Amino acid sequence: MNTKKSYAAIALVFLMASTLLFSSCKKLLNFAPEDAPYEGSFWKTQSDAVSALAGVYSLNRQSMVRGAESERMSHFTYGDLSTNEYSKTNASFTLSFLVDGDKFYGTGINIGDFIGPYLEDLGEWQSYYTTINMANTVLDKVGKMPNNVFTGDRKNRILGEAYFLRAYNYFYMVRIWGDVPLVLKNNPDPVNSQNLPRVSEKIVLDSALADLDKAQKLLQFSIGPNRAIDADKGAVFALKANILRWQYFLGKNTENGLLTKAVAAIDSITNSNNYTLVPATDYKGLYKGRSTEAIFEVATSLSQSEYQLGTGFFYTTTMMPHIAGKGSMPVVINNDLLSQIYYDDNDARLAYNFDRTTVDNWILTKYTGRNAENVKYRNAGNNTDPMVDCNTPIFRLGEQLLLRAECNDLLGNYGPAITDLNAVKQRAGMEPYTGTNADLRTEIFEETYREIAFEGQLWYVMIRNKRLSEYTDGRFPQGRFDLDGWKWPIARTTLQKNQLLIQNKYWNGRN
Repeated sequence: MNTKKSYAAIALVFLMASTLLFSSCKKLLNFAPEDAPYEGSFWKTQSDAVSALAGVYSLNRQSMVRGAESERMSHFTYGDLSTNEYSKTNASFTLSFLVDGDKFYGTGINIGDFIGPYLEDLGEWQSYYTTINMANTVLDKVGKMPNNVFTGDRKNRILGEAYFLRAYNYFYMVRIWGDVPLVLKNNPDPVNSQNLPRVSEKIVLDSALADLDKAQKLLQFSIGPNRAIDADKGAVFALKANILRWQYFLGKNTENGLLTKAVAAIDSITNSNNYTLVPATDYKGLYKGRSTEAIFEVATSLSQSEYQLGTGFFYTTTMMPHIAGKGSMPVVINNDLLSQIYYDDNDARLAYNFDRTTVDNWILTKYTGRNAENVKYRNAGNNTDPMVDCNTPIFRLGEQLLLRAECNDLLGNYGPAITDLNAVKQRAGMEPYTGTNADLRTEIFEETYREIAFEGQLWYVMIRNKRLSEYTDGRFPQGRFDLDGWKWPIARTTLQKNQLLIQNKYWNGRN
């Protein structure tokens, strides 16, 4: 998916996509007929199909930087703000309510409450269904287009990427809310559409795996200029491994066959020889994007006009000297906890990811670059209007090696687990693991923590390893965990639109 399309084509796709948004009437999925005005002029050429796929990617990206009341940082809010990586907020009124909490409303991600006036927008799932319905439309319309319209394997690639993006969005939602409605066809008649109930998360994930099986047959490993930005076969295997590991967790850690399949999926990645760990001396290249380690990432680069401006995660975790004139940092890092996690001063991630000049106020430099090389200014003359120019990593080789180590440890395959663990530790400049097999599981978890902290993924790793209580100051005791209290509540507005929906059990009566 080359995002450098003509403005006219992209504008058409966004016009189509905008009609897919939820309306105020009481339907779960109120999509307007996206294709009605375009039947005679669209879905005719390869360029039409490519532009439509670009629309799916754009909608997917918007889902990850949404939330007017949550500083438009939903991806990192779900995946990081609730992990105890932060100690407090120190700036905006909204963000302080969002993170620290409020005695009147009980709001606060960082204190374990996911409800309140500044969190309601994070309980909405409409943006993901907008993306899914656009993917459904691409699968339907492109699937019906004649093969001779396309050059080479372009049709297969478009369909494969659409299957991947649909599977990814369902996996994304399942980890947040659990059971969700399952929609696998585009909706051309919203007026007569039916409300849909939630479907078991197992069924939803099985459907996602079926999509990935189709994508796997349609896609190849990519080494082109859009490496990791376009979903390829490597991205398919990475997502498959993560889904299988999540299913193992949902199945109460009893179905070892799921772990074996996850290991096999990651074996396919490493056996492809298409990915290598980026040396610690080039961490800036890793987070800039499209590195040899990257498997799938969301484009937020300056060259594609997809950068983050003066709000959002990259900006709110940074201050001077990394962003000129920015004297405070809205989200303050929990350096007391992180100094225990990053215990080795030789760990290159400690040196690159954080500026510890002011001990009481660590600055996250993972995305800006240690020397602010990824920070650009719209007004370069006076260094105002800063833009953080890098991509958002989703799957990469370091993460996949540690996931394989985690699966192999659970299977009792300690040798391969230690090999993968040490590959990541060696890259970071740390000594290899020489402990016991009994301690290996904790070491893999903490190495994963060190490797992917602040990448919007840590929360889910903590959940699937049942580590919430010990790493979040006891805010998620076993009783809450057993009630699925780690899941997010469904927004009241969504429940009001569809009476078939039932709130997640921990949140019944709480919002």
